[in-house]
Amino acid sequence: MSEKQIRLSSGPQPPNRPLKVLSVGLPRTGSYSMCLALSELGYKDVYHCMYTLDNLEHWMFFGQASDRVFPMLPSYNGQGMTAADWDELFGPCEAITDIAGPFVESLLRSFPEAKVVLCERSFERWEPSVTQLLKSNFGPVQNFIRDWVEPLTRGKGQTSYVENLQKMLLGWSRSQNLDEAISNLREVYDRHNDTVKELVPPENLLLYKLGSGWEPLCEFLGRDVPDAPFPHGNEGAALAKTIWNKQVREVKKAAPTMGLYLGGFIAALLALRFGWMYWGSWMASS
Repeated sequence: MSEKQIRLSSGPQPPNRPLKVLSVGLPRTGSYSMCLALSELGYKDVYHCMYTLDNLEHWMFFGQASDRVFPMLPSYNGQGMTAADWDELFGPCEAITDIAGPFVESLLRSFPEAKVVLCERSFERWEPSVTQLLKSNFGPVQNFIRDWVEPLTRGKGQTSYVENLQKMLLGWSRSQNLDEAISNLREVYDRHNDTVKELVPPENLLLYKLGSGWEPLCEFLGRDVPDAPFPHGNEGAALAKTIWNKQVREVKKAAPTMGLYLGGFIAALLALRFGWMYWGSWMASS
């Protein structure tokens, strides 16, 4: 990839640091709670996509990474990702959560010295939550944003947030469409957990059960147990709110141009209304 360092946020760019922890649980296995916990334990710039949904440069990076590591994608180029490639974005991060799940094999091979935490959730509880996640990201509202709104708001040479997110999800699930992604979930779940256990030495791996609290995590990482309760981040609700706000901003940004096409603008509002109802049903079921 390029040698340009991608900014983590609009604030001052922190220095690059050694990556210490990879939290490689699958989506919807408590990644936001683990992000908060690692931050509480003093790890600097813990990465979670919750904080970067508005940063298109990050999602273009993930789209390019998907092209390099996921053979099922039509855009696959077989180039792979090295530690130097990942450091273009994650260089300042001492820990990576959630996004580490889809890119688990590449990250584990790139950073073999990192401590690895695998948050486990039973397939029976995980599958319906992730099914809803997939449906929401390939539903009418997201496709409308991808095809009609984002082309009016992105700059020349930029790909869209939704396009890159969908590419990553399809590559991760080894599928060509939503139906295949859902039907592949059992295989995805088993392959992910098996890959982590095969690639990581037992002394460098913590199999963390959700609800276990601070003790196993702190013992594994060699950190003191905080006085505060273990954080519980409502990932579904927080993510739904963040994406809803992002979609509203995208439509407002596109409104001057879309105003030339009144029917399209009304459709955007209807799509957002439908999407909010859809996200609400996801939050209720997660």
